[in-house]
Amino acid sequence: MSTVSTINCMDILQMIVITKKNMIEKLAREGQLDRYLMERSDNQGKRKRDDEEVSQRGQPPQMPERHVHMIVGGFAGGGVTKSSRKRYLKEFYHIREKTPDLPTISFTKEDVQGIAPGHDDPIVITMIFANVNLHRTLVDQGSSANILFKLAFDKLGLEEKELKSYPDTLFGLRDTPIKPLGFTSLYTTFGKGLKLKTLSIDYIIVDVASAYNALIGRSTLNRLGAIILTPHLCMKFSTQEGIATIKGDQKLARK
Repeated sequence: MSTVSTINCMDILQMIVITKKNMIEKLAREGQLDRYLMERSDNQGKRKRDDEEVSQRGQPPQMPERHVHMIVGGFAGGGVTKSSRKRYLKEFYHIREKTPDLPTISFTKEDVQGIAPGHDDPIVITMIFANVNLHRTLVDQGSSANILFKLAFDKLGLEEKELKSYPDTLFGLRDTPIKPLGFTSLYTTFGKGLKLKTLSIDYIIVDVASAYNALIGRSTLNRLGAIILTPHLCMKFSTQEGIATIKGDQKLARK
């Protein structure tokens, strides 16, 4: 049985060799042999590259030598003077023995009611700002600065002569660096009813076009102790009367 199988295999191999030889002769007669050889070489090269990629997948990635750091501005990080920033940096190396007691803040299905699912909308809220309900305020966890845009600044009846000098430059609001008009401290209230907090916040005034009136950055969010859940467009923080909840206005955000 094995002898018959071996003879059959040899016959099949011989047929393949003859067929391939006849095909090459046919291509040569038609003047297409060079094209066939070129395509065969390309396919072999592609298979070799694919094999190399597969073999490299199991290797550890090379560590890059270059780094891209954040560009920051505002009062986060200790302030605007070199001495205040050095003090802020030194605090990092001091381990606190005691941590403050923090309340439990949770989110439920009630918090997501009225929110269109599957969204990527920002959290846009209304806050009480200099005794005015300031709408279209963006909650921006990635910003190190609290921003008040010039148009809203004018509508609030504030004057530029009352601004304090801000020595640094801001990055990230547009393609080029921005020189602020100055900064001012304003009392801002978050929440409503009995569950609210009022903070004195330093706002940097910038004269650029924006869809928002103001921008609240992480320094203020940290002072509030705010916990934010973006799928729910919801922000919560602790007050003396319990947990305050601020819902983002999804309709306003999309406008």
